[in-house]
Amino acid sequence: MKWSTVNRVRKIFNAAASVFAALTFCTYAHADEIKIGIIDSFNPGLFSETLSPTLDYLNQKLPQHQFKFVPVNSINPAEDLKRQDVSFFICSAGTFHELSLLQGAMHIATRKTVLSEDPSASEASTFVTLADRKDLDSLASLKGKTVVASQPNSFDGWLIALHEIHKLGFNPDNFFSKALFSHFQFPDALMALVERKADVAILSACLLEKMADEGLLDQSEFKVVAPKSNTTLHCAHSTDLYPGIVFASVEQTSPKLAWEVTSALISIGATNDYEWTIANRFSKVSDLYRDLQIGPYAYLKDWSLNGVISRFGTEIGVAALLLLMLIGNWFYLRRTVAKRTAQVKRTLERQIQLEKEQRESRLRLAQLEKFGVISQMSGMLAHECQQPLMAINNYLAGLKYHLQKEGRSDALTAKAISNLESNSERIGDIIIRVRNYAKRKRGTLKRCDLTQIAESALTVLASGQYKNIPIKYQGPQHAYVSGEPLELELLMINLMRNACSAAESQSQPAVSLTITDADTDQFCIEVEDNGPALDDAGFARLKSLGDSIKPNGMGIGLSLVRGIADSHGGTLEFSRLQPNGISAKFTIENG
Repeated sequence: MKWSTVNRVRKIFNAAASVFAALTFCTYAHADEIKIGIIDSFNPGLFSETLSPTLDYLNQKLPQHQFKFVPVNSINPAEDLKRQDVSFFICSAGTFHELSLLQGAMHIATRKTVLSEDPSASEASTFVTLADRKDLDSLASLKGKTVVASQPNSFDGWLIALHEIHKLGFNPDNFFSKALFSHFQFPDALMALVERKADVAILSACLLEKMADEGLLDQSEFKVVAPKSNTTLHCAHSTDLYPGIVFASVEQTSPKLAWEVTSALISIGATNDYEWTIANRFSKVSDLYRDLQIGPYAYLKDWSLNGVISRFGTEIGVAALLLLMLIGNWFYLRRTVAKRTAQVKRTLERQIQLEKEQRESRLRLAQLEKFGVISQMSGMLAHECQQPLMAINNYLAGLKYHLQKEGRSDALTAKAISNLESNSERIGDIIIRVRNYAKRKRGTLKRCDLTQIAESALTVLASGQYKNIPIKYQGPQHAYVSGEPLELELLMINLMRNACSAAESQSQPAVSLTITDADTDQFCIEVEDNGPALDDAGFARLKSLGDSIKPNGMGIGLSLVRGIADSHGGTLEFSRLQPNGISAKFTIENG
């Protein structure tokens, strides 16, 4: 390649572009002039290849109008189009996509190369490097290299190439170590390769072949990196295919004028290997801008608070609303569960209480049934014992008379017979009392001495199974009350018997019986023992009807004691002594 020739060509292109711009921008001042904006991101050859023939044809085809090219700022084209009152504009497919979203621009026609069969797939980018760069054989091998391109807003000379890199899974923002922009693809970008200032150049598709056909370079000195193989575009390219340059109208352009211009452009035919036609697929352009997060999608790169809110405001609002609903629902469920739990707890407690009451009622009923049976058996026993007891009394009377008649009676025999008569009489009284209990009859209360009754009870107890347990007695000389002596004696006997039963398990058992003046109107009979300490459950059983704290006890003794206490209008109380033992107090009014 002769680079002196290349330099002359570049100077010629620059001069031609300047002259063409001066001529076209200053020609056709007319009252009915139609302005066509040129949003420049193209190579200089576009003017001679397409723009100049197009302008001449429109003015010839539509003589009632005078068409005029005006330059439009490519940095902010939307505002410049409004300021200059432009009716049509020519730009890349990418810029058209952006303006169609911002201003409602309408597609009129798309330039297509004759090397492509589809106007929607007639433009691409080519990655070009020197032929001797064996290390650069794929797009992935270009990572970290220096790249040269025309302009950072060039659609086919930069953006399409970046999109291809993105689709390979790389980040196009940091894929290359350095990017150089030469404004012109030819010859500046290729010269940067030859001078080893860059590793790879990005050119428009078909440009390399075109320059080689015109004899401006030796194509064997260069190679295309990762060329695509398809039959749509018949020249080397490294990326997917996109629509070509777009001729578009602004939203305010009249439909009639837009139809006239469209018809004229379609009728031009192929000129310099290019023609105006209709493209109907711009979705890939939208994907490119969205994936690269540029143009109308530039906000996707803004991760500041305002950017996130502006981008996801609706989603954030919906999420916040859902979160508030979830929090509210959580509080509601928590409150409901707590309320239901409290209700269930109260129901369970009530059920437990009812079951406890029912259990106690069943136990009490069982005890009452037991006492009913015992009462019946007692009545039967008392009735059946009367006959043998009467026989015993008769035999004692007969024996006593016989001994006296025979004159063999002595003091010992007389005492034995007297004791037998006394105990027989006592047994008779007991039988009568049992029968009265069975018949629910009460005897007549009479004035009796608690001291005398206590002495009798101690005598009975001393001759029984607990005779080896000492019982300490303390009481007044006399303690008169109104009561039934036999029942009060049974009360004392049962209380002392229970105390002896509890104390006998101790190494030194101790039981006491005390009669004191509770006050001026009452006497108190108290029985204490030093038996084992009772727990709460065992102590509670002392107050239960028919319940016994003895392993083999039936609870009849305590029930009898309570019945006697109630029948005498007295009170019976139990208390725990420290560190162990039980105290039973029976209080009765004096008589």
